[in-house]
Amino acid sequence: MAGIGAGGTFGRLGAVLRGSAGAYWTLTGLWVLLRAGTLAVGLLFQRLFDEIGSGGGVWPLIAWVAAIEGARLCLQFGVMINRLEPRVQYGTTARLRRELLGSALRGRGAAARTTPGEALRVVGEDVEETGFFVAWAPTNLAHWLFVIASVTVMMRIDAVVTSALLVLLVLITVVTAAVHGRFLRYRRATRSASAEVAGALREAVGAVKAVQAATAEDHVAAHIDRLNAARAKAAVREELFAGVQRTVIGNAAPLGVGLVLLLTAGRAHSGTFSVGDLALFTFYLQILAEALASIGILSVRLQRVSVALGRITDFLGGRPRTPDEEPAPAPARAPGLRELTVRGLTARHPGSERGIEDVDLTVVRHSVTVITGGVGSGKSTLLRAVLGLLPHERGTVLWNGEPITDPAAFLVPPRCGYTPQDPHLFSGSLRDNVLLGLDDGDGDGYGDGDGHGDGDGDGDGRTFEDAAHTAVLAPDLAAMQDGADTVVGPRGLRLSGGQLQRTAIARMLARRPELLVLDDVSSALDPATEQLLWSRLLDGSVTVLAVSHRPALLRAAARVVVLKDGRVDAAGTAQEVLAESAELRRIQADPG
Repeated sequence: MAGIGAGGTFGRLGAVLRGSAGAYWTLTGLWVLLRAGTLAVGLLFQRLFDEIGSGGGVWPLIAWVAAIEGARLCLQFGVMINRLEPRVQYGTTARLRRELLGSALRGRGAAARTTPGEALRVVGEDVEETGFFVAWAPTNLAHWLFVIASVTVMMRIDAVVTSALLVLLVLITVVTAAVHGRFLRYRRATRSASAEVAGALREAVGAVKAVQAATAEDHVAAHIDRLNAARAKAAVREELFAGVQRTVIGNAAPLGVGLVLLLTAGRAHSGTFSVGDLALFTFYLQILAEALASIGILSVRLQRVSVALGRITDFLGGRPRTPDEEPAPAPARAPGLRELTVRGLTARHPGSERGIEDVDLTVVRHSVTVITGGVGSGKSTLLRAVLGLLPHERGTVLWNGEPITDPAAFLVPPRCGYTPQDPHLFSGSLRDNVLLGLDDGDGDGYGDGDGHGDGDGDGDGRTFEDAAHTAVLAPDLAAMQDGADTVVGPRGLRLSGGQLQRTAIARMLARRPELLVLDDVSSALDPATEQLLWSRLLDGSVTVLAVSHRPALLRAAARVVVLKDGRVDAAGTAQEVLAESAELRRIQADPG
């Protein structure tokens, strides 16, 4: 993404800033106050040098200058740089990262379709760029307000001299821009030439024996020398234009002072342009030259933050949200599940035509519903779409007949628990991976799952041992030296496939959800463990929506839905769909 327009950039910055508007505008106001102090110091210098020339008292003026400068230093370094700027910058980055992490956990936006490397770039580089710009912008804004005010003051003193200075500064800006363009061109050429030299050296070192066998040492050395000469030529040109750019910008103020002296030399004796006026122009010119130098920086920063905000917005699936726009949390109490209904659900993976289309599905309380089908038929896609982890093109998901506006926020524990086909674990202990922050045996305020929880939070949740027992994990824990405190390694590397699946199931059960959504979670289990697992899960106390092609689970299901090419091929009891669906008969005949 190349970037977005200035209006879009500032609009998105506004959305980011609403979370820290107070600190941001306080910082902006203080920077404006500091620049107003700088403006006042220039006026005091004007009066001071005029008083020196007339023999008047100068000490009160010197005291005012010292007081303003002392207050400016205390305010700038004691409050703004040490307190407010970090608060604005790191507060902004913390909020953005929290929202990006929330988006990733909800499976929305680009988080569901970007690589981990791209996601880390957004969360790292782009967020840092945005945070820095937000903290830097008040300084720049105050700087340009000072430019407007100082030019106004100078115009009132002498419009001709001020206009001539502005023309000079504009010419310097044009020259600087032209030189900067050439500098960037030669900088790219230098980098390209350096890459060619590095590549040639790497190839030569890697093929030493081949070069020696061909007695081509002189030829290879000459080739590298030519590449080095091209790099040196580009580097000299780059440094030349960099030096010209620095010289032009660095001499902007002295050139301006020289111009003022030339234009006012004949008027100093007549008193129409005093020594104090010259002091004011000289003092303000330093700040105007800094503003000139900041034009290029401002342009680059705007381009960078534009690109960064574009990527952040794409990741979030829309503009960054502000705290008052955060979705309301799920209510502490909600009606227990009687029926989950899916009507005409259509969803596709971003950037492809793969997905599901016009799927209808009904899951009744305390029943088992199994989704089956061939490889690539859309089984996992259907589960992710129902849970809101995949954007819907159309269709509705209903809880007890009421549409769910945000399935990803609603279908979470303790209403719903989900174990994907390839679960991920963290690099902690097995107990920590199951509880994920829950205290062992914590209640969840939903009682026994019948919709009439007492909400007292006094231990209604499953203990770790209960969840591990139901997930048939207890025998494995007994065989481990550290038991539940066994460290599983990165992404559960130290566990077998079956142990990883059962740990993820225990993690889901620890939150005691009413609806269990399981995506082929027993594929790595031996037959005996699988049979025991399903006998414990299907005890009639919870509602199950599972993806599987296991015959035993199909027979236990109250309803079986067969998918083919993303559409419902058949639905009904196991006997009904087996008689109706050639696809299911094919799968049963060749389960592999």
